[in-house]
Amino acid sequence: MPPQKWEQTLRRQIKDNHGRGWNVIAQSGKAKLTRVYEDGTKSAKVLSIEWKATNSVVILNAVTRCRELVESRNISLAEAVRLDTEALAVPEDNKGIADQGWPAVVEEYLLAKQGRRSSTLADLKTRLDRALVCLESRPKPRDSRALLKRFAELHFTQMASGGQGRKRNLGDVCAFLTYAVIKAGAPQRWLPPEKAFINELIGVAATSTEERLTPPVKPEQLAGLLDQMEADGRHDLRLATGLIALFGLRPAELAVLSVKGDKLYAGHVKRNAATLAQKAKSPRRCLPLDIAGREGEGKRLLKLYSSGLVKLPTAIANEIEKVEVKGTFQQVGHSFGQLLNRYEPWKHLVLSNPDITPYSLRHSWAWRCHVCSNNGLHVRQAAALMGHTTAVHLKNYGSWVDEASLEAAVDRYNEGLVAVGN
Repeated sequence: MPPQKWEQTLRRQIKDNHGRGWNVIAQSGKAKLTRVYEDGTKSAKVLSIEWKATNSVVILNAVTRCRELVESRNISLAEAVRLDTEALAVPEDNKGIADQGWPAVVEEYLLAKQGRRSSTLADLKTRLDRALVCLESRPKPRDSRALLKRFAELHFTQMASGGQGRKRNLGDVCAFLTYAVIKAGAPQRWLPPEKAFINELIGVAATSTEERLTPPVKPEQLAGLLDQMEADGRHDLRLATGLIALFGLRPAELAVLSVKGDKLYAGHVKRNAATLAQKAKSPRRCLPLDIAGREGEGKRLLKLYSSGLVKLPTAIANEIEKVEVKGTFQQVGHSFGQLLNRYEPWKHLVLSNPDITPYSLRHSWAWRCHVCSNNGLHVRQAAALMGHTTAVHLKNYGSWVDEASLEAAVDRYNEGLVAVGN
């Protein structure tokens, strides 16, 4: 069937405005946008616009918007069509929010995030307040690239290149900008730029993941620390320290321990948008890794904790009681860290290796399970007992796993030596 006159007119207008590389055809009653590149390759995507004469202007405007998105954001045609379709689907009532100014959009965005825990919301508000300062600075940013560049100039001087601080700040600002365009009706020039631009602002870390890993407390150091706590009468701090180090707990997990018979279980302390939406997981089983010469110490500590004869430090217990009110376990871990950092023998231990932190006690468990026994744990077993995935375990403790695997492989080889005849 030959093209109708309106179709010919529409294609001529597209050609005049956008060149030969852009065109539209009909497919299943919808307009299909196509783009032919200089090398002859082609991409195409069906628009959510009915193919009819009365929609010719609507189709032409959609082509213009999609081309602008492709070229300004450096994204694919499919991604441009998706963003444009989402923007068109926003109710008119919402689109007016952006007309009220950026503070109004921030307010609406924060209201939409009320399900998050209080500490996360506080961090998000701080980052969006920083973005508002950048938006009002002179000269005013006119698109997302200019905004993020200004944000980095004003706020990244005290954040390590390639670090989580930069990643989280830019991640929150980019998520807000996407909301501003898709939900609040801000112009599409405010959509976040391509990942390459964002990664350039984040920068590259000066040290590798292995170098950033907090070192473990070695077995002899742990034994000496527990002995000194016993001698000093710090039985409460010894209990908390021993549970964390011998059972591989996160410090905050002191708040969610339960004992059934002679078995220790830890609940879950990680609360974020993803975990809150998931079905509650069962507490994980926690098992002690003994230290050579101190066999059975983990079981003895578990009996003390279960009996109630020795209790956790009062400061930690007080924070545990406040968890439900605060909606976070973070202060439980902080409280343990403060107590440990004030303890003189721990200070001396840190002097010997300034990179050691209270979290190094948990790392001690991970180090011992792979290095301190001829029968080291498998990665899957270690990850399950520590309460994270094998991917996380390998990312954080991969160098220790590799070392243990190499040593075990060589031991097996040497044990299997056979004489070879000449």
